Amino acid sequence: MYLGFIHNQMTKNKNLQESSIQNFFLKGFNSIQIGLYILIGTYLINTSLQNFIAEENPMGMMSIQIIEYICLFVVFLVFVFSTLAVFFSSRRRARKESFKVWNKTSKQHFLNFLMLALPGIFFLIKIKSLGIIYITPFFLIYVGFLLAILNSKRKKEHYLLAIIPILLAIIVYIIPTYWYSSLLIMGGSFFVYGMMVRK
Repeated sequence: MYLGFIHNQMTKNKNLQESSIQNFFLKGFNSIQIGLYILIGTYLINTSLQNFIAEENPMGMMSIQIIEYICLFVVFLVFVFSTLAVFFSSRRRARKESFKVWNKTSKQHFLNFLMLALPGIFFLIKIKSLGIIYITPFFLIYVGFLLAILNSKRKKEHYLLAIIPILLAIIVYIIPTYWYSSLLIMGGSFFVYGMMVRK
């Protein structure tokens, strides 16, 4: 009986229809996942920096350049896992509605996302040479504008989510020590958005 159910699902997946709508959306559980990844990444970065300045910790023997690249690698992992969270949740929803996740509109949207997001990591590496106090404000502003541009459904809640990191970037630029709290707040905002916007 169970094997029959699996066979029916596989047959159903082979007969998926192609739609013209954009299938990649930030909402519900994938937004909560992204919030969790941001919180974990922020914690790992903060822990790495604290271990670096602690004399008794082995990480204190590393150079500042190594610590910087560890932090950038954490940011890259957050980016990858966040992208996968949106992709897999969108694919699951599309297949549930008997649609293919990839169509012309979705491919264009995903391409736009990569063309906007990947240069951000490159610029983040370049900006660290200007001073560590500029990294977090730049990251927050970039995330804010990325969210605003990719708001294909023009949701008000999505624009509010985009405004939060931009406002936090201004605060962090004025008060650099607020970087840790600002990233935690941004991660929490994704949690709230995920609970509010489920469709």
